[in-house]
Amino acid sequence: MLKIMIVDDMPVFREFLRSAIDWPAYGFSICCEAKNGQEALALAQEHEPDIVLSDITMPFMNGLELAEELADQHPDTAVVLITGNSEFEYARKAVKLGVADYIVKPFEKEELLVTLLSLQDNINRALEQEEERDRLAADRKDQFFRRLIYTRDNLNLSDQEAQSILGEDYEGKQYLISTLEIDADMKRPESSEAAMNWKASVGTMFKGTLDMGEDHHVFTDYEGRVVSLLQMDPPGEALNIEELDDFIHLVRDRLGFDMSVGVGTLKQGVESIRQSYLESINALSNRYKLGANKAIPYDRISSESKTFGFYSAEVNENILRYLQQDNAQRTKEVIGSVFREATEKHFSLEYCHMTYMGLISLLLSFVVKSGKNVADIFPQGFDPHTTLQTTQADAVQRQFILDAYDRVIAYMTAHKDSRSSKVAEGAKRFMDTHYGRSTLTIQDLSKELLVNQTYLRKMFKDELGMTVTEYLTKVRMEESAKLMTKTEYKLAVIAEKVGYSDSGYFSKCFKKYFGQSPSQYRGR
Repeated sequence: MLKIMIVDDMPVFREFLRSAIDWPAYGFSICCEAKNGQEALALAQEHEPDIVLSDITMPFMNGLELAEELADQHPDTAVVLITGNSEFEYARKAVKLGVADYIVKPFEKEELLVTLLSLQDNINRALEQEEERDRLAADRKDQFFRRLIYTRDNLNLSDQEAQSILGEDYEGKQYLISTLEIDADMKRPESSEAAMNWKASVGTMFKGTLDMGEDHHVFTDYEGRVVSLLQMDPPGEALNIEELDDFIHLVRDRLGFDMSVGVGTLKQGVESIRQSYLESINALSNRYKLGANKAIPYDRISSESKTFGFYSAEVNENILRYLQQDNAQRTKEVIGSVFREATEKHFSLEYCHMTYMGLISLLLSFVVKSGKNVADIFPQGFDPHTTLQTTQADAVQRQFILDAYDRVIAYMTAHKDSRSSKVAEGAKRFMDTHYGRSTLTIQDLSKELLVNQTYLRKMFKDELGMTVTEYLTKVRMEESAKLMTKTEYKLAVIAEKVGYSDSGYFSKCFKKYFGQSPSQYRGR
């Protein structure tokens, strides 16, 4: 049910509103009542109403002032002003401030109900859109962390992006990666399927086990492993390995999965996160010698075991060079040499698995470093670790790797200096320059770039991994954040400068993007 707050200095009118409608029958509930704007603000903090029904003329703080404060502090709350005829012009001005609607006394309860049902529909649609935005934001966050662990050089992180995810003081933090891998029984396919179904839940439990009161992020890498990133203030604490072992044994006893956790070492600065991740992967590779179902810290394995590749560095360099040239034939020749070495030297199943996963990791790292989205290249549910682990035939495993390389090369060839790439970049540059125009639309971009709107939307999403609207919002929000911190402009002025004619709507967008209202952001 949507929560409604009634604000009026007249008890008789509050009683009328309370009893005029069978609120629950229409999906509403009266959460609280207030006698004036000041009291309403305090109650809004406590009850977080979805809709506020407020008179205009009240002592201490009138309805217009209340609406303005709510727009800043609670941008998701819709305000409906109830006014007498003499205050009609004030109500019209209030709509420009972001008030959802106004009703003129005297009114029929049906008029009020129609207004509220219309708001209910808008709010429900907004909630659905917000859920979709939250999902996209979570996807972008996961993509951010994957860039950190897969990209060796030229991360190209924007300061704004890093601050929004890692916090303002992210450069002064220490980081520690732990990586969990579930080893399904290759002889029992149902074990693999069950492990995949339980992976999200195991990841949540994994996060709880490692919770040290610090900033903590859990995501999956492209090979399907669960990755924990702890963000600590120096000097960071060491992990309790015994607690990790207890967690692993609990999962083994209750769910029947063999599982191992590789633990990297504490690193200073965001650029070193990849190194801690590689250490955790290297520690994991030793589970075949040390046994599964235990936590393996990188700093406790022997020096001869501390290698990050299962074949020469020259092989990696050659593969990357031929990938950059879109040369499928030469790439396959180098990969073929790795396969031949595995055959000639009689690699064990475990060592083959590590070698093949190394080839996949190298490929995915290349994709991420090239600025492309892995999800745009491979089908949903792409999980190379599980695929390679549960496929016993070596020839099938090798073909899987070759097919993955073919897929990436074909994608890169199709998107290199293509028409869609040029159009997407043109649209991006146009929005970077004209974001301050409140009337800027997809039609303007279409006219500027001389392309069909539908085609433009598709090309932009394919190339940049976000919609035109999402990118424009990103540019506007990041620019508004700069103005918040570097100028003394009022909220309405900042809203206008970044392309919003309605400061109330701007406040709502700002809070949804940054998780804070403009006043909270400015007061940090």
